[in-house]
Amino acid sequence: MRLQFWTIFLFLLWMLLSGSFALDNIFIGGGISFVVALFYTRLFDGDKDFVHINPKWLINYLYVLLKNLIKSNLQINRRILAKKIDISPAIVAVETTLKEDWKKLLLANSITLTPGTMTLDIKGNVLFIHAIAYDEIDDKHDIIKEFEEAIEKI
Repeated sequence: MRLQFWTIFLFLLWMLLSGSFALDNIFIGGGISFVVALFYTRLFDGDKDFVHINPKWLINYLYVLLKNLIKSNLQINRRILAKKIDISPAIVAVETTLKEDWKKLLLANSITLTPGTMTLDIKGNVLFIHAIAYDEIDDKHDIIKEFEEAIEKI
């Protein structure tokens, strides 16, 4: 029942936002709505073979991600607009406490999304991160600490 509800809801939202009643738009909207609804219901309804995510902690993670995106963008913009570009790039090996592979991947992608850092590789529990301003980092674990705490609770 929830699958049908979400499929119809998302399809109607698609049609409302697209404003087009062309046949191809209807089929594309219906297909995408069904796939998203299927994913959503499996994600939050407790399918035993699927990753379970707590919506409350997912929202917390998104807040942490957005906050870090804004902070990193401002720092990078400050560097770009400065008369002298002050960078001290480095590749750092940082160990994570996350156990599940999908959480490590989410952490790596979160780091890569924030300007000034990029995850180069993951080997076991170690992430290799390129940081553009390593001299400003007091502890190399600070790069991932806030993300790690938010992701662990999801």
